Amino acid sequence: MHEYGAAFYSYLESFAVCSAQRVVPAVAAALPVASVVDFGCGQGAWLRVWQDAGAAILGVDGPYVDRARLLISNDCFKPADLAAPLDLQRRFDLVQSLEVAEHLPPACAETFVGTLTRHGDAVLFSAAVPGQGGEHHVNEKPLAYWRALFAAHGYRAVDLVRPALHGDAAVQGWYRYNTVLYVNAAGAARLSPDAKSAVVPDGQPLAHYWPARDRLRQAVVRTLPVAVVNRLSAFKAATMARRMARSTAA
Repeated sequence: MHEYGAAFYSYLESFAVCSAQRVVPAVAAALPVASVVDFGCGQGAWLRVWQDAGAAILGVDGPYVDRARLLISNDCFKPADLAAPLDLQRRFDLVQSLEVAEHLPPACAETFVGTLTRHGDAVLFSAAVPGQGGEHHVNEKPLAYWRALFAAHGYRAVDLVRPALHGDAAVQGWYRYNTVLYVNAAGAARLSPDAKSAVVPDGQPLAHYWPARDRLRQAVVRTLPVAVVNRLSAFKAATMARRMARSTAA
């Protein structure tokens, strides 16, 4: 898997905590969550919010993640290659992977979904849609692509995050427009009555929440060479990281 630098993770950290503080309560209200594993956790921003909410946590990501910059205890972090099959020999109340799968080679998509479903009955998942753009996005796919992979494991889509938060500017766009909860039969049985009403019937397409202006931008990005998108994304991440550093210093 591609190795990401400090600027990339600083960029993510700059908005991940704020987004998590809005999304985590919505998910916790839908099903009881006492334990969470996050595949592709980065520095652990989302897990930090889950831990503050009372959940036991574990983060999994590449060995290149700087342990000194973790927002969670080093004991709660496990280095691993996300492109390979993983089995932690335990299950969790919630499995999470947000805006990670697009960074893995297309050939690894089924394997990665298998890893996620192996570890719990409920999976909170998002991945970049075509044209979203980002550093080393090698497998941007529509939501229906991932939904089909989860369906092959017996998991159905529960669309409760996006309808509730798609207009909340405090949540970064790709989280509020892409995030879907997937559950198998056991996970569905744990859902609150309101959450059960958000289960998307088989055959019914997932709603599209990206605004028109973003869809236009995505159409443009899809025409650009991957190398150009990578350079632009890396520049944006570095710029945001510098701004965050100056803000912290001030």
